[in-house]
Amino acid sequence: MIYYLAWYIFFILSKLFFPLKISGLESIPRQGSFIFASNHRSYLDPMLVGLCYRRKLSYVAKDTLFKNKFFGFLLNQVGAFPVRRNAPDIRSIKEALKRLKRGCPIVIFPEGTRVSTGEGKKPELGAGFLAVKADVPVVPVFIEGSDRVLPPGSPRLKPGPIYVTIGKPMRFLQPHDYPRIAAEIMDAVSSLRSNNK
Repeated sequence: MIYYLAWYIFFILSKLFFPLKISGLESIPRQGSFIFASNHRSYLDPMLVGLCYRRKLSYVAKDTLFKNKFFGFLLNQVGAFPVRRNAPDIRSIKEALKRLKRGCPIVIFPEGTRVSTGEGKKPELGAGFLAVKADVPVVPVFIEGSDRVLPPGSPRLKPGPIYVTIGKPMRFLQPHDYPRIAAEIMDAVSSLRSNNK
């Protein structure tokens, strides 16, 4: 209930402040589980990925966001679960695999944190590991403009368009070479940048 209420609130906000221009919707699997792998420039990004899809999604979110009990409750209600950054988190990996096996798509940001335009960051291994272990497609997503609408540190939205480009699903069957797989996923995400208008 709370998930879809939040979905409609952000849908209305997008109409008022940041019209979404989405391309590649036909690439999203219509059923079953998969992984949305996206670049990350703004706190808006998780909601923007959610607006591309009507089914309920799960989100991998940094554990510090759950420290506030009320905000943590809201995050749980919209399908988010915590992960420790900069350290292996077996509990988070097990939770992600459990949700994927139940048929629930999840959203991850392979860089692990917000990255400004022009910056480069080595992707975390989690995306590659989950793609292989769960044997599900990875759908690359590139978001452009969210950092202009809600810049880091800004308390308010600045009206402007946001472009979301969705790439073709990728499958990875090779075991163990998770760094290479994670790099391939991030390369696929970055390659979508030139498609945005």
